[in-house]
Amino acid sequence: MGDLLKRIAFFIIICLSGFILLNTYSVMTRPEIKQPQTESGHSDTLTGIRLTHHYKEKKIFSIQAKTVSVKNKKIGFFRIGGLKQLELENMIVDYFEPHGTDIAHPQSSQAQDLISYLSKTTRSIPIFKKKLVGFAAHNATIQYHHPDHSLTIINAPFMEISSDRQFLEFRKNVAVHFQNKFLICKNLNYDVKRSRIVSNDRFTLIDNGISQTGKGICMNLRLDHIYQ
Repeated sequence: MGDLLKRIAFFIIICLSGFILLNTYSVMTRPEIKQPQTESGHSDTLTGIRLTHHYKEKKIFSIQAKTVSVKNKKIGFFRIGGLKQLELENMIVDYFEPHGTDIAHPQSSQAQDLISYLSKTTRSIPIFKKKLVGFAAHNATIQYHHPDHSLTIINAPFMEISSDRQFLEFRKNVAVHFQNKFLICKNLNYDVKRSRIVSNDRFTLIDNGISQTGKGICMNLRLDHIYQ
């Protein structure tokens, strides 16, 4: 029985690794379009964007997407007219966590967290002059680069910035990968300020081929448990 569980856990790891790598590869290998193009007949949609931000001459953030659009913000099952948000398709974000000496002074107006850089994406696209109240992405991948060059990947069919701008909310079956650890759950919140991920749903955690299931989990981005 133990061997069977190990084989199942190994199979799940292989499938998840393939899914994340194929999804990332499919977008990253798409030819880069240096100048975003407006889709014919849709003045609020651009195709093939790629943006990069640097801080103190160091690359800290990059984003690419198949399309970027301005749409009515969806609340529940309905889109609300008058409330506009930025929506991206096939988004890949690379965020390089600053070293301690690179982080801006707490009183500095230039925040260095991931949500701040996602918000800067909106201001970096001059064609979108509407006042936007939200940021969402369909088929989203976040690649979080730690200072020691290790990598955490979060992948989900849908992601948006919470209304209070404190969380990245991942929905509709989420997969998180750090080295030999995998976390799978339906919904997940990434608390940017506290640098932790939280899910109140049922989850599966695979660590070195050992599978654990439960409901409700709080972890850091290296998939270590945080006990509240």
